[in-house]
Amino acid sequence: MLTKTQLKILEIFTSKIDRKFSINELSLILKKPYPLIHRSIKDLVKVNFLILDERKLLSLNYKSNFVTLSFVESERTKNALLDKKSISLFVKDCLSSIKEDFFIFLIFGSFVDKEKFNDVDIIIILDDKEKVKKTENIIHNLASNFSFKTDIQVLSKESAYEMLSKREQLNILNESLNKHLIVFGGENYYRLLANGRG
Repeated sequence: MLTKTQLKILEIFTSKIDRKFSINELSLILKKPYPLIHRSIKDLVKVNFLILDERKLLSLNYKSNFVTLSFVESERTKNALLDKKSISLFVKDCLSSIKEDFFIFLIFGSFVDKEKFNDVDIIIILDDKEKVKKTENIIHNLASNFSFKTDIQVLSKESAYEMLSKREQLNILNESLNKHLIVFGGENYYRLLANGRG
């Protein structure tokens, strides 16, 4: 079970998946005493949520603990959407309209870290490329009922793997690693990431 401090620490790492942080940086970001952060991190390293490198920098172990990472992401997303009623309604409509067993729904880009926004970038990942166009049409139709602008990208799992494997290439999935909210499919997202970035 995570403490409140550990949850906050993991929220930082899940929001910036490919960044590394020092304990001091985390202490400053969270505005918490260094000893508290140090203690919390020691436990997170011990249970393999975080990886400590030779330079004493920490990174997220996104290759395991999928259930916990999914929980952390859902908490982050819930807090981010709390006072954004129109986006929450749009998300609810989307989730009830996508009738797939496997899908991942991400909001990414400037919406994630800005208070005022004028557009919402969305990535939906499906298991089958045959379903991409149909899902894209459904989401575009739903988006037309709202006043904000949307940029919707629907991808197959195959395309997602291809994008993630090209670590240095600027593409929407690599861009979303450090600026995303996982609305649905957190466990699947981390599995995809673990397999795609190997």
